[in-house]
Amino acid sequence: MKIENYKYKSPVTSHQSPVLTLVSYVLCLVSVVWCLSPPLAFAEAGLKGEEPIEITADSLIYDKSSDTYYAEGNVIAIQGNSSIRADKMTVDMDASHATAIGNVEAYFEQGDTLKGDSLELDIDTKVGVVINGRLFFKKGNVHVTGEEIRKTGDESYSAHKGFFTTCDCEPGQSPAWGFYSSDADVTFGEYLTAWNSLFYVKAAPVFYFPYLVFPVKRERQTGFLSPEVGYSKLRGFKFDNSFFWAISDSTDATFYLDIETERGLGKGIEYRYILSRQAEGEFYFYHFKEKDIDRVREFRKGSDNLSRPRTADDNRWFLEYKHRGLLPYDISLNADVKKVSDDEYFIDFGKDVKNRSLESLESNISFTKTWSKFNLVTQFRYFDNLLVADNSTTLQRLPEIALTGIDQQIMDTPFHFGLESSFVNFERKEGATGQRIDMHPTVSLPLNPGGYFEFKPSAGVRETFYSVADPAKDKRYYDRSIYDLGADVTTTFVNIFPISPIKTFGDKDEGEGDGLKKLKHTIRPKIIYTYIPDDVQDDLPIFDGIDRIGKRNDFTYSLNTILTGKFTEGGNSNYRDYIYMDLSQTYNINETTRKLTSLTDKRRPFSDVTGEIRLQPLSWTLITAKGKYDAYEGWMNEYDASLGLWDKRGDRLDASYRYTRIDPITNTPIEYLQLSLMIKPVESIDLTYSNRYSYNDKETIEAAYGLLYRQQCWGAQITYTERLEEKMVMLTFNLLGIGQVGGVSGRTQ
Repeated sequence: MKIENYKYKSPVTSHQSPVLTLVSYVLCLVSVVWCLSPPLAFAEAGLKGEEPIEITADSLIYDKSSDTYYAEGNVIAIQGNSSIRADKMTVDMDASHATAIGNVEAYFEQGDTLKGDSLELDIDTKVGVVINGRLFFKKGNVHVTGEEIRKTGDESYSAHKGFFTTCDCEPGQSPAWGFYSSDADVTFGEYLTAWNSLFYVKAAPVFYFPYLVFPVKRERQTGFLSPEVGYSKLRGFKFDNSFFWAISDSTDATFYLDIETERGLGKGIEYRYILSRQAEGEFYFYHFKEKDIDRVREFRKGSDNLSRPRTADDNRWFLEYKHRGLLPYDISLNADVKKVSDDEYFIDFGKDVKNRSLESLESNISFTKTWSKFNLVTQFRYFDNLLVADNSTTLQRLPEIALTGIDQQIMDTPFHFGLESSFVNFERKEGATGQRIDMHPTVSLPLNPGGYFEFKPSAGVRETFYSVADPAKDKRYYDRSIYDLGADVTTTFVNIFPISPIKTFGDKDEGEGDGLKKLKHTIRPKIIYTYIPDDVQDDLPIFDGIDRIGKRNDFTYSLNTILTGKFTEGGNSNYRDYIYMDLSQTYNINETTRKLTSLTDKRRPFSDVTGEIRLQPLSWTLITAKGKYDAYEGWMNEYDASLGLWDKRGDRLDASYRYTRIDPITNTPIEYLQLSLMIKPVESIDLTYSNRYSYNDKETIEAAYGLLYRQQCWGAQITYTERLEEKMVMLTFNLLGIGQVGGVSGRTQ
């Protein structure tokens, strides 16, 4: 081993040459430092045999008769960023035994440390004991102290009268929390097991545990996850427990057992797997056995059962299977299969507002093959309408096959070809069923006269064939042939404006020359003409919108504009769209010549104006809006608007408003507001609020208030949620390195 920078402060008393003594001493110290190193430090960056070692000691003595080295006075061994220090050190080469006494300290490259009053170590087995030891592992911020700490393996220790915490504190002060145990065993990367343990908050003992196990992990490990405990009049005592099983590097599973003394028992399993980079999936099944489903409905009777049919019995369950994979011949497989026991399941067991508001479930298995110019998708689509008790009239698409050809040049001609085609087998228990083949090839001629604008005339033919089984009709086979003509005209105007080095309000100031550099303004007007002749289709079956192709003779004109800013920040360039806007409207030529049916009838050739706008004037602001405006009535038929504001501290406001004058399904207006707010008055506190308000019902659908408090090694969160059918309070605590150690929740009517 190469030795450099050896610092020796007193004469060598030895029966050997100073050089040989020095070499032997260095080898011993290297062994000591290696054995004392915490596992995390040397799993990633231990002492490297090729690096030079610097030794400092006031005195070094070798006793040849006992083959023992004695070092005394500020003994220090340094290699790279790792070092070991002690007042005295003795190394018995025959016994492979080392002893360090007085202010023993070891520092390692990753920030891990070991300190103690004294140390005894077996150099061969790498096991030893530290008196009044203190271990610190930077990864995880783990502190372990004990009157006696033994190193029992490469990554395992035992502590007598030990204390465990992940909290930092000043010397002489008590940490925010910790566990004191008479005896404890810890294997880093796995678990800490302790006997006769007291949980301390500051200097006060709070709970006693005769036996305690919790994870001290670097990677996922098998074990129980944090439980949730609660109580309510509906549920009684509530205990939700789960167990995680790390089956292998590519598979794992979670088992659920939920006990509600007044309501019932829930059991579940979630299995996840990864077969390759292209193949992965998960399976989830949950079953809840109700004691009395009618009693459960009493708690939501004021909300008309949340508009769900009463189809549940005492056995409630949900199954979902997802898979993504790549089959031979580069065929992509995607599966998302869902099955639920009843239409009320999600209003009882949904995890969020979106889940609880589900109105239908779709199961889909698809196979996709993509070529350079064509795309083939085969899907099996099954729908479960959660708003009706009987699903027998719901159309299923088993299968649906679509072949699409992208716009492509026809050999060496100037013409282009495109294709939209599909085959669907419609199934249901009651009502018309059948098969439909629909093909829509188009031919176009892209032109660019003088490079000033783009002009693309096109012509297409749609052929549709049906084989239908309809109890109300004798006819089985139908067909339809219809053509369409079209032409697109578009051009693009671009202007770039250099900007003197400035900094826009709210943008980051990184130094000289940073900020807005250029503005790019793009305007893209477009006109589309479409012609489809009138075709009588009243005798055709109706499965979806393809079965009724209305006549058209109209122009659609649109304007798209984008204002983009180019910024430099610390030598890097980034872009932001200040303004994105798109407007369009259709003028119906047929409507201008339509025969009026009454004295009050009026021609209305202009469609609604459809618009979308996205504004980001500042880096911390986003405004979006889209909708449809009735130019004749002077009102909005529908629109969505949203506002987002945020800052570097973490404060955030999001508000969205949705309005539909007449919903085509319910034939009633839809209007609601959704708001979410997070405020950080100080770094350690988050205040949250969310509200979903229905203007139709003039009531709040769901509102939630939250307070999250964080410290270096622990946190607490309290939330209060109001729903139409219940009010709920939940309190949880989190400890750094352990996770959520408990939860208390309550529900009130």
